[in-house]
Amino acid sequence: MLSMKFIIAILLLSLCAGTAAQTKKGKKKPSRPRAVSSQPASPPIAKPRILGSIVTIVTRNGDRITGELLDLTAYSVRFRADNLESSLALDTIASIAFGGAAATGPRSEEPTGPMRPDFAKEAELVLGFFETLASSLKPGADYIEYGRQLGELRRATERFVAKYSSTDSAAESRVVSLLAGALTDYSWARIVWTLKFGRSSDGTIGETDAPVVGDTMALYPDLRASAAAGNRLSAEKLLAGLWRKASEKQTRARTLIGAPR
Repeated sequence: MLSMKFIIAILLLSLCAGTAAQTKKGKKKPSRPRAVSSQPASPPIAKPRILGSIVTIVTRNGDRITGELLDLTAYSVRFRADNLESSLALDTIASIAFGGAAATGPRSEEPTGPMRPDFAKEAELVLGFFETLASSLKPGADYIEYGRQLGELRRATERFVAKYSSTDSAAESRVVSLLAGALTDYSWARIVWTLKFGRSSDGTIGETDAPVVGDTMALYPDLRASAAAGNRLSAEKLLAGLWRKASEKQTRARTLIGAPR
């Protein structure tokens, strides 16, 4: 599979080539030499049409973001989604689709295909740990118990990811990616929960209180609006948002392996 940086480089070269061709076409060659002539004004350089278009970005964690493309470089993508500008490093992006149709259609990026029975069986066991943790996330959930269950989940998931991270199956690789991303969501939630205890009495945290908070806002720009509390963030709402993101990944992984609930 071509790397994302290589794909972006090709896009940028294509844009430059198209602009150069348009400029060359705009200049007219005089039919006969003249003693005095004025150079025709060069046509203005057209803004690449790709900028300003609607893009659908799928991150390596399996999240899908749709917005207006503002800038595209060999290292990052800048876009506007939900009236907020955000940037993502190319290393965190799995795919970029141009055009609005992909935003409303089904998740066409999800691979399909047979999975090995042993893979599906072990994936189901790991999903069991995820669902045990998810079932305990109710109002009044215990912080200490959450930490204990998260430790068990991490050990099971990391063993699974280490065993199957080099699989040649696109469908298996997608499940591995989704479960690893869900583990990250739950781990970030644990840090947010810890910040809640000592940062303020009103249950809010600042985006600069810890790197995880800034990373969460960059990866999930939609959570900024739902967790906003003035110029700070509601820790409870941010927790709920991260747990929801993890749950969505679990559901998609279960759908891929075809395991019953």
